[in-house]
Amino acid sequence: MTGFSIGIPVYNEEAILVSHTERLLAFLDGLGREYEVLIGSNGSTDATPALGAELARRFPRVSFFHVPERGVGHAFREFVRRARHPFLVSVDMDLSVELSFIPTALELLETHEIVVGSKKLGRQKRTWFRKLASDTFLRVVRLLLGLPYDDYSIAAKAFRVDMLRRFSERIDFGTSYVLEMCYLTKRAGGRIVQVPASCEDLRASKFNLLYEAYYKYAHLFRLWLRARSAHSAHGDGRSPADFPPAAHR
Repeated sequence: MTGFSIGIPVYNEEAILVSHTERLLAFLDGLGREYEVLIGSNGSTDATPALGAELARRFPRVSFFHVPERGVGHAFREFVRRARHPFLVSVDMDLSVELSFIPTALELLETHEIVVGSKKLGRQKRTWFRKLASDTFLRVVRLLLGLPYDDYSIAAKAFRVDMLRRFSERIDFGTSYVLEMCYLTKRAGGRIVQVPASCEDLRASKFNLLYEAYYKYAHLFRLWLRARSAHSAHGDGRSPADFPPAAHR
């Protein structure tokens, strides 16, 4: 069976880092597949870097790194660069999404480039404000880009690493790499599938929500403007520089 990498971006997670990593490893051991866990601290100022380094010493399948700049995109770019296996699954350190997403995604990655775990299609326990903000953003994405997916959060997403490396220069510092990869992959003819993902996430967000909203909408509008420009220049909406020929498997 194909091996896989798990990527977990972390920021100041000293309270749960060790216990949740141990829980995740116990689950992954039960899958009977070769794997590695990549934990990437981005800008942590608590004991996360020291605890992460100790986890890497204790568990051979865990790798830990720390980048001083805050921003999950910094960590995700490193996951793409460091991954030793063909598949990369992204989860949150709080493990708020049911771990059953992982084997489901691994099976689907045999025939798809991206697996989108959708909280909207599954069961979700989140604050009404988070649900409203997410639904509003999804409507605007559909209106501007025509993408039909129901979740662009960073958790419960799975990717073929060869696809990610093809578009790695488009991974910025923040959380919008999921939207960017879905957009580029779909326009390049890649296969994306969406599955329900059950989620229980009621803890306070670590993001500045006003800044995060500004960042996501600004990124979305830049994508829309780029798509319009590409359509005007090439007639079919594709820019050869953005969407190089797909590799044949």
